[in-house]
Amino acid sequence: MSDGGMDKWRALVAAEQEVARCRAEVNQLPSRVELLTKAMSGSSAWDRSTALTFLRLFPEDVPELLELLVGLSLSIGWAQPAGEAIRAARREIDPSRLAEMVVGHLPDGDAEDYLRLADMLAHVEAWETLGVVIQRALESSDLEIQEVAHDFNESYGGMLP
Repeated sequence: MSDGGMDKWRALVAAEQEVARCRAEVNQLPSRVELLTKAMSGSSAWDRSTALTFLRLFPEDVPELLELLVGLSLSIGWAQPAGEAIRAARREIDPSRLAEMVVGHLPDGDAEDYLRLADMLAHVEAWETLGVVIQRALESSDLEIQEVAHDFNESYGGMLP
C-alpha cells in the first residue's frame, strides 16, 4: 500500500474512532429521545440516517420510538434501516404494541405498504403480527394486496402461529 493509501486509511480509522466517541457521548444525554425524534422527523437525510444507525447500535430507545420507526418502515429509502433498528430491540418491544401500530397502517395501505410492513415483520421475526397482516391482506379486495399475502404465506407460513 502506498504512503498516500496508508494516510487515507489512518484518517478513516481516526474518523471512526471519533464517531464512536461521539455516539457514546450522545448515548449519555438525558435528551437523547428528543434528539432522535427530531432527527428522524426532520427533513435532513443525514440526521435521519445517523439516528437510525445510532438506534441500531444503541437500541435502548427503540421501544419508545417505535411508532416513528414503524412509520419510517413504510418509506422506500428508510424501510431497511428502520427495520434494522426495530430488529436490534425486538426482544424489548411489546408484541401487542407493535401489532397495534402495524395494523393501524393497514386500512389506508396499498400493496407496497403491505409488502414493506410484512417484510419488516419477517425481518424482526414478529410472526404473530405477520400472520395478522397476511390475514388482512387475504381479506382485501385489492388483488395486489392479496398477492403480497400469498407470497409471504409461501415464504413464512411455517413460522406463523
